[in-house]
Amino acid sequence: MKQINCLLFDLDGTLLDSRDSVIDALYDTSARFLPGMFSRNDLLQRFGESLDDFMRDVEGRLPDAAAKEMFLEAYFTHIRQHQDKNVRLFPGVKEGLQQLKRYGFQLGIVTNKQYDLTVADLRLAEILNLFDTIVALDHVRAGKPAAEPVTLAIRRLRADPGSVLMIGDSRYDVLAAQAASVKSAVLEWYGKEEWQNPVPDRRYANFDQLIEELASVDLPRRT
Repeated sequence: MKQINCLLFDLDGTLLDSRDSVIDALYDTSARFLPGMFSRNDLLQRFGESLDDFMRDVEGRLPDAAAKEMFLEAYFTHIRQHQDKNVRLFPGVKEGLQQLKRYGFQLGIVTNKQYDLTVADLRLAEILNLFDTIVALDHVRAGKPAAEPVTLAIRRLRADPGSVLMIGDSRYDVLAAQAASVKSAVLEWYGKEEWQNPVPDRRYANFDQLIEELASVDLPRRT
């Protein structure tokens, strides 16, 4: 992986071990407003999808716009009420990000989460200061798997797309990277997957493996 000097990270399931907390919030809210529509496994298969896309899929099952607003309010209330105890970094992430900064990589967040929740998560995890830009769902017309969040981050960082690696955990991250014509990698914290369509360019079991490969890239270092 030569000439990579800009790393864009997804948040939930990539840096934060938050899959269960996100699914809990969505499952509890769906059970309240759309009883019987989704099992936990159904929602697990959609992990990484933007909330906007999820709502477009289900809003026809809700009686009116007011019910949609109540659904969203209940979901965000659940997330915020449990945020302090659910913000948990995967092993080695903070130290790894600090090492990447020392190596001279530009670091960005590209997430399908809302901006205020993203900043709160990063602050609680004590890694907010490590990122050069944050692109959240609020900043774009369409979240991942659309290319727009990735291309916006690239423009903000004034990066060459050929030097960018998008790192995530779900098919939405890989599809967004492909749509933006950048390389993709996945962190398989929750176990190896059978990737068929799309297929990421790189797969890592943990952050140490990612660091090991990136550390071998011949890059100009900051002094």
